[in-house]
Amino acid sequence: MTEPKHASSRSSHDFAHSNAVDWAPPISITPELEAHCRLKVEWRRHSHNLPANHAPKKEPLVADIHHFEIYSHPHDKYRAHELTCLHFLGGPRGKKLCFDGFMYLGSVQCYMQGITLQDIRIDTKDPEDAKSHNITVYVQSELASKGGTHDIWYRLNEPTPRYQRFHEAFLWVGQLGRHVIDYMSKASRSLICFRSNFHSYLAERFGGNPDFERWHTAFQKKTDFRVAIVAYINYFFTRAQHDPNSDRLVNQPVWTECMARSVTPPLQSISHAPTLATPAVYACFKDTYFGDKIREIRPKRKVKVEQERRKEKLGFAEIPASLTYAELSENCKPYGTSQVMVGDIVVLVPDETDSRTWKHTKRDWLAYVQGTETLDNGIQRLFVLWLYWPHDTNIAKAFYPFENELFLSDNCNCSDRMLFLSDIKGKYSVDWCPSVVNARHLFVRQKYVTEESSFVTIKEEHKTCHCRTEKNRQPTDIEYHPGDTVYMKPSNNHGLLEPVVIWNVDEGHGSIWVLKLLRLSRDCSEMAEKAQRSRIADNELVLTDFYYKTDISQLRHRCYIRFVSKTDVANDHIPFPYNLGGAGDFWFISMGLNLKNEKALVFLRSLPEDIHQRLTFESDRKLKGLSLFGGGGLLDRGLEEGGAVEFRTVVDSNVYAIRTQQANIKCRKKVCLYCGSVNDFLDSALKGDVEVVAEVGEVEFIAAGCPCIAFSALQLNTKSIKSLYNASLISSFCSSVDLYRPLYAVLENVLEISSEKTDYLLCQVVASLVSMGYQVKQFIMDSWSYGSPQHRSRLILTIAAPGLHPILQQRHTHSLPDKDFASRSLGRLPNGLPYGMRESYATPLRHVPAGTVSSGLPDIENSLVQACIPYPDHRVVKLPTWKERALLECIPRDPSGCGYQEAMDRGLVPLHLRNNRKKTDKSFRRIKKDGLVPTITTEANAANAIGSPVVHWEEPRSISLLEARRAQGIGDDEPIIGPLREQYKIAGNGVDRKVGFSIGLGLLYAQEKNELQFTPTDTAERFHATANDDGHAECIPVYDEEKINTVPSDRSDLFIPVPATSQASRKRTSSFIIPDCSPSPTKTEEPNAQTKEERPRSDERLRKIAKVSKASETARNSEHVASSPIPSKDSTQSSVNSKRTRYTRHSGLKVEFVPEHWNKRVEVAYRNSKL
Repeated sequence: MTEPKHASSRSSHDFAHSNAVDWAPPISITPELEAHCRLKVEWRRHSHNLPANHAPKKEPLVADIHHFEIYSHPHDKYRAHELTCLHFLGGPRGKKLCFDGFMYLGSVQCYMQGITLQDIRIDTKDPEDAKSHNITVYVQSELASKGGTHDIWYRLNEPTPRYQRFHEAFLWVGQLGRHVIDYMSKASRSLICFRSNFHSYLAERFGGNPDFERWHTAFQKKTDFRVAIVAYINYFFTRAQHDPNSDRLVNQPVWTECMARSVTPPLQSISHAPTLATPAVYACFKDTYFGDKIREIRPKRKVKVEQERRKEKLGFAEIPASLTYAELSENCKPYGTSQVMVGDIVVLVPDETDSRTWKHTKRDWLAYVQGTETLDNGIQRLFVLWLYWPHDTNIAKAFYPFENELFLSDNCNCSDRMLFLSDIKGKYSVDWCPSVVNARHLFVRQKYVTEESSFVTIKEEHKTCHCRTEKNRQPTDIEYHPGDTVYMKPSNNHGLLEPVVIWNVDEGHGSIWVLKLLRLSRDCSEMAEKAQRSRIADNELVLTDFYYKTDISQLRHRCYIRFVSKTDVANDHIPFPYNLGGAGDFWFISMGLNLKNEKALVFLRSLPEDIHQRLTFESDRKLKGLSLFGGGGLLDRGLEEGGAVEFRTVVDSNVYAIRTQQANIKCRKKVCLYCGSVNDFLDSALKGDVEVVAEVGEVEFIAAGCPCIAFSALQLNTKSIKSLYNASLISSFCSSVDLYRPLYAVLENVLEISSEKTDYLLCQVVASLVSMGYQVKQFIMDSWSYGSPQHRSRLILTIAAPGLHPILQQRHTHSLPDKDFASRSLGRLPNGLPYGMRESYATPLRHVPAGTVSSGLPDIENSLVQACIPYPDHRVVKLPTWKERALLECIPRDPSGCGYQEAMDRGLVPLHLRNNRKKTDKSFRRIKKDGLVPTITTEANAANAIGSPVVHWEEPRSISLLEARRAQGIGDDEPIIGPLREQYKIAGNGVDRKVGFSIGLGLLYAQEKNELQFTPTDTAERFHATANDDGHAECIPVYDEEKINTVPSDRSDLFIPVPATSQASRKRTSSFIIPDCSPSPTKTEEPNAQTKEERPRSDERLRKIAKVSKASETARNSEHVASSPIPSKDSTQSSVNSKRTRYTRHSGLKVEFVPEHWNKRVEVAYRNSKL
């Protein structure tokens, strides 16, 4: 067990020497006023230079300060005498700083203590030399700034050893500040200018200067300075205010974009006005526990016409109010002496046992007859697929507006108890997929997939169960192609799926020859070291010349492999998405295994042409997206990285989040950033205010991360006014879908939205969307399963317009941690079975441990400096007090995961540091380095005894903002706008980027599968509503493909107020739109076709029917085999037919490594392998 140092051994070094009780200065303290008198006398005897750009009205005087320390003012309530960096002077709440040090001027030498600072000046050491880089720092005290005959400044020289780390950090920041001011004095600068242009300016000005090279090397020679600009924005703005050219400098766009303190408008609280909802959505949510917080609003006539035209174009049915169930049941017709025919909808009454199993069953059971059989005794046996009423699905008790709608299930009676004609009560007439629903008829438009509890558009093939169509289907029926890259079933060694290349297929015997690939980090570590490979990604493979034969059933699903050159690997320029460590099933190869003379790794020039590589992952025509409650854009950016969508409108009420979106969007000219409530946005849309919001027809995709705080497990009072208002915003997503009718949409939220605590609200959301006619899927996505080091689980709900391929949950790429995670589901069905279960199956990679978020980061100790030169965001959000820092030193590091309680149990906490709180179980608890980072929330408080652990596994501090960002998948170079705490909130308030990327891939693959007769382009037309001579509405198409919903080009104001359009908006701060005129071109490439894949599935759940008769023979049954090119289920067959490894010889890898027998016939290779 590693014991920490004594609490006082390090914490005392966080304070100025003058704070120690037993410390005394080496010489007596000279009052500052007396020192000034002595300085003036001495100054007159010498001639000195002043700081550049300084035109004093008083006689100047400069003295040198040595062996100094700068610290918080003694009157600071929380941080008196605490050492701090100079750039925090005048920071939040007007932070006051003092300094102690020795002052020298000629023959004058004295020691001053507790001198309050007022101002800073930065000058180059050689003002006459334009290429001079090093700076000199001057400070002025409050006393010196108040008047007198002299303008007195102190020139800082060497600090005390204790203060050295603080001063070094400030010198770098101060130098950056000097460059920023000079750069902005040349022209107007926005944040985007600091992505690359700023570095070009510095390189041109200081190229070849060794001092500049050292300064830039400290920043790891990065060319993107945006994160550093945001980190120190308040200091830079203060310097601009004090510059002689301040009138020009303070009006730079970068200050507003980065929300500099002095230019940030005060944030106004949002009133809890009713949430607006369309009529259909209001009907679904008005009886929920927050129903009184929702108000119905109808669209204007023109908008309604456009909406109806959109619905008709996409194939949504027109559904009037239906009859009641009692009225509908009168349509049931008895068979009498007639025989049941295939295609009939038959009716039977469930018995008492079935009614107990299927809760809420108060209606007759209906079934679709897919086949009949007449037995020897003349009785007709029926083979059926069950039809579900809405309350038989996961909609359950939720309100469903159409009592005459049924769902065809995939649940048959082939392997269940037999059903006979004598059990049938009668039959119904049912309309299948009507464009206009008859209110007096039952109708079916969707299939209910019982295993997934999902709804999909019904097709003719759905009317026959898999038992009858897929019987005895063999794996050899599936086609494979040489050059395809797929996963093999895991071996006994490590249990991981292995990527291989298909070499040849023997369909007659159901076998396949594959080319083996090695993993560089796992299988070739010693050879990699000899090849001087240091940084190795988990998803880097090695090309070999080893072949073996196996059974087709051992293959799993497709993966993607591409070649990466030696230069790109050395420079860490791995193409996206192959740089994600295997997330998304993406692997790369740069080296091959050379067996000539001795085993060695050699860099390749290319891969064999026959290996199928996928180089592009972008749709040739991306969907136009609308982001609701977009936050800082974690979900948006992840979805966009999938390559199928491009967000054109972003709505959020948090100005810091909107500014963060602005800083990171790729093409600013195309995006409308709407800073205001979704309520006001929806109100404008329903009124047809297209100057402010998107028109109906311009939104093809919607993503929403509705506020989860109302449903979170940390929400103790779900019935408070604020919580009810936040909960009601879930209906805004449904209303937006109802209005815009997008092709696809995604909703994310916490799992608790489907719990009893929230009255199973997920069921009502599903009911609302299904009633509109959308295909709906919902599932749990755990971030660690997609390559993230974070323990974060989210509900993901996806919808697709009728007839489109739905967005499928992508396969897991990373395994569960060694610790068994509790099983989890989204709820229980009316029959008591769980649905939406967390899945677990073999994956190609191990989970990513928490320790990776600190990879390459320097040790910042207790982070008191709060300035990390190479990584500006490597700083803690809540700086601990001296007592908390001392306590953190007491927390054991071994075993992992220790906290305050374990430190107390081992007697490591001194009496003066002990906590008297009753609950301390989780306080000051360390994160387990080999485990997962607990869910990143909106704050990181080490003392919190309720929340998840946030203390670093080794260092005496909580995790930094940068580590939290990495855990969420945010790139190191992506700026987050706002004060430090707001940045952490934005980082923690959203979906893990890796999860968003996985959903984005699912959207891309769905688009690629869509049939040619219905493409997203077809939906891009817009229509103008008008009235014909009869007074009826009609739509005239407008063929203007290029028009997008952005701010008009003549608007140059930074903030464009949006007129208050609803009663809610009059009670809260006005919304505004943030335009941008800085173009950022994007490259769109045409992707290759994507093969359909299916995920591993759990055992089928068969609906139990009433016992009607005894039969002498059992129902026919056959196992369903997936129709994808590669089976998705684990097989129980033998793993390999022939395990002999084929070793071949070849001629050197330096030119190009091609496996020797790659283009030879398989039988030749097989014959040679037996020699």
